[in-house]
Amino acid sequence: MNRRNTISLAAALACAAALATAGTANAQSDTDKIKAAIDALHAGLSSLDINKIDALWAHEPYVMAVQPRDKTISVGWDAVHKSFEGATSFWAELKVTQQVAPTIHVNGNVAWAQGIALAGGKSKAGAEVVGAPTFEADVFEKRGDRWLFVSHSAFRVPQ
Repeated sequence: MNRRNTISLAAALACAAALATAGTANAQSDTDKIKAAIDALHAGLSSLDINKIDALWAHEPYVMAVQPRDKTISVGWDAVHKSFEGATSFWAELKVTQQVAPTIHVNGNVAWAQGIALAGGKSKAGAEVVGAPTFEADVFEKRGDRWLFVSHSAFRVPQ
């Protein structure tokens, strides 16, 4: 192989490596943003701040949520918002933390995550819940550079 072909081959390999790395870095960046959205949901719940929670969601008719105290699935933005309002108004104190880091998969502009959080606190009625493990499954849509929740399911781990 002559010098010119060697340089062309090296340049092609460098370009291929740069493209592969860019795709990986982009996917990692999306994964980090999704993890940050999950952490922000936990922080919003822990602060009992419905506005922080609302900002994380796509306000669409197809969003859905089910929470540990729910008896039905909330479908549509108004119902999901009302479900989170009910959750934040039930608690006097709440702390939600990640127990098992979420497993996150990104496929284009859609992603999903599963993990286990610990939820504990005191209800306004005075009942205390100490670190109840909760399975979480979330679905996200990418809007610009943000990942918004379109589905959140949280179920207490059977004891």
